[in-house]
Amino acid sequence: MKRLTREHTVGSWREETAPAITVDPGETILVETINHMTPIVRGPEDLRAHGSPEYREREETGPIHVRGARPGDALAIRIEQIDVVGLPHAHGGGPLRAVKSQQPMVFPPAEGRCEMPGGLSVAIRPMVGHIYTAAGPSAEPSPFPDNGGNMDFTEITPGNTLFLPVCRDGGMLVLGDVHAFQGDGELYLEGGECAADVTITLDVDRTYRHPRPLVETPESLIGLGCRGGLFESIQLVLADMTALVSRLVGVGEEEAYVFCAMVGSVRLAGCLGSERGTQHPLVALSIPKEFR
Repeated sequence: MKRLTREHTVGSWREETAPAITVDPGETILVETINHMTPIVRGPEDLRAHGSPEYREREETGPIHVRGARPGDALAIRIEQIDVVGLPHAHGGGPLRAVKSQQPMVFPPAEGRCEMPGGLSVAIRPMVGHIYTAAGPSAEPSPFPDNGGNMDFTEITPGNTLFLPVCRDGGMLVLGDVHAFQGDGELYLEGGECAADVTITLDVDRTYRHPRPLVETPESLIGLGCRGGLFESIQLVLADMTALVSRLVGVGEEEAYVFCAMVGSVRLAGCLGSERGTQHPLVALSIPKEFR
């Protein structure tokens, strides 16, 4: 199995770089990721403050070129396994902060759980926070690029498959910002940040051809979208899933809309920041895979 090491990082989703590795459709690879402070946190001494020379932020591993992926296709990224490397941690923060302290914290893992302050603990359920394909040549910066980004969605986790639109040959997949644990919405603005070894299987999808990120779980299809406000984002994902069901099943859009609107479940998947500091809701609409 090929391994893409954590020396191959990209500092910005707008950055255009040559492929770090090329794989065939259906190939499984291991991708090493770093966390958002220093490549691997082994102890409290590795926690870096903003502005320090050693501090590293928003570096993800890639890009990964998938042979045969062309604009109009989608990359199917099955998350096979995520192994946490080092100590999960948080730097401190959150828009709804109830306490004034923002001291860095580490969360020692033991027997499938992470220790938290006050003797509390949480089950380790790692997920990939930042994952995207390269944007199209004319794409404008957006709070939520339709080709993925810093979604921090808890369902990008082992056993599920993420579909992302291909806008450039090969897809040019980049991923990182793994969390050992996190709740929907990421209210603290951080999860249990960690480095990780992420095992994924990559394929080219020409069935769903979804215009935005789509997650397939064993039971559901989950569409993701953001267009500024909550209502606009719900409208977007509802329209997306209506079109998907209509195309897959061969029913009219009116019938598909009734199904998605009545059966679908809406949740706050994340809060996405813009360059102006505004937070936008990332909405997820989940529908059962059994349409009939």
